[in-house]
Amino acid sequence: MTPAYDVAIVGLGPTGATFANLCGMWGLRTIVYEQSVAPYPQPRACHLDAEIARVFQHLGFEDQLHDLLTVSAGMDYVDGAGQQIFTYEGFERAPLLGWHEDYVFVQPEIDAMLRSGLQQYGHIDVHLGEQAPSLDELCQTARYVIAADGATSKVREQVGVHLHDLGYDERWLVVDLTIHDPVEPVLPSTIQQVCDRSRLATFVPSHGRHRRWEFRLADDEVVPDVWRLLAPWGVTSDHGVLERAVGYRFHALMASPWRVGNVFLAGDAAHQMPPFMGQGMCSGIRDAANLVWKLAAVIHDGNDDALLDSYESERRPHVEAVTKLSIEAGSLLAQLAADPTAVPVADTPDPDRWSRLPGIDLGGDFPVGHQLPQPDRLDEGLPDGWVWIATDEHFTAPDRHPIVVEPRATYGCIAVLARPDRYIAAAIR
Repeated sequence: MTPAYDVAIVGLGPTGATFANLCGMWGLRTIVYEQSVAPYPQPRACHLDAEIARVFQHLGFEDQLHDLLTVSAGMDYVDGAGQQIFTYEGFERAPLLGWHEDYVFVQPEIDAMLRSGLQQYGHIDVHLGEQAPSLDELCQTARYVIAADGATSKVREQVGVHLHDLGYDERWLVVDLTIHDPVEPVLPSTIQQVCDRSRLATFVPSHGRHRRWEFRLADDEVVPDVWRLLAPWGVTSDHGVLERAVGYRFHALMASPWRVGNVFLAGDAAHQMPPFMGQGMCSGIRDAANLVWKLAAVIHDGNDDALLDSYESERRPHVEAVTKLSIEAGSLLAQLAADPTAVPVADTPDPDRWSRLPGIDLGGDFPVGHQLPQPDRLDEGLPDGWVWIATDEHFTAPDRHPIVVEPRATYGCIAVLARPDRYIAAAIR
């Protein structure tokens, strides 16, 4: 029997909702199961970068994003007195991908945006307030199954995939506050990684009136009084509403494998990392951007199913590298608290660190593996599939893919071939 759907998605958090919107855009018949009726009401993720903003732009959300995002002013490592030890991101440049490097946001607003986008697709069936059926039923219902059901994924458990510990496990308290208007304490404008021997901490000046703190807890410590923790920041209960104060174990975990038959793991179901680089949600959305166009190529265009194996081979090394950097960024707090002179030898971080596929020798300015630049909203004039970007109109494509002339997006080559996810697959010099 032919399944009624091309794709079944379990979970409608940011990863699952991005998967569903992309499936809608690519014309894949999709069914989605989500236990909650409404988006989770409290903020969790609070950072995204230019590549993720570009994915949302491609899905038609640009107008909403201008109201939902605030440009991040960077990140500083500071001592217990708030004095800067060093600036992690000390570079500025024109927005290569069409968006600023980093943004902060309030997750329930992004979740609502993504869910609203599904209403335009008649071939996307969303079942809210419903547990997903058994894996056997899912596999009979849809040709492919996406497990985007979070860190405690039941689908992952049913396919027998285990999580591997990457060597990070700490206990932290996450505090979210909505600051009253106009009664606002004087708080830093940049993200602060506080290297204080008495207690490591992180501060995030988030979107709108949302502010976040994260405080390191000892393994056996009783959760302290929140207002006592906020007092050194000049914050009292008069300044705002406490949205949540929740203890978390910051983990670094990786599933293996990410594909079992026609079942794919994505987002927190496939990988978890500490939050110090703000890349947890971003990594799940990259999973969706990488996989869905390949599913469409197999389902609609008759490509070999083996193409789908490249999902893990491309995404896993990238996530491993980001997780490693997140662990290093978190471990650095304790190192600098013990010795403020132990500033890393590495100079300015690579501005393109998230915007290329790993494991590719770029050979100087050779762009294969990098994302296609997006000057002047280039994506809006590109077809959804493969496309050549050429320096001038005299370029003749070696295949049947369409050509768009935009010399600012070719890295100085005669032409570059962009994949549907806007990574560069080939270049002609």
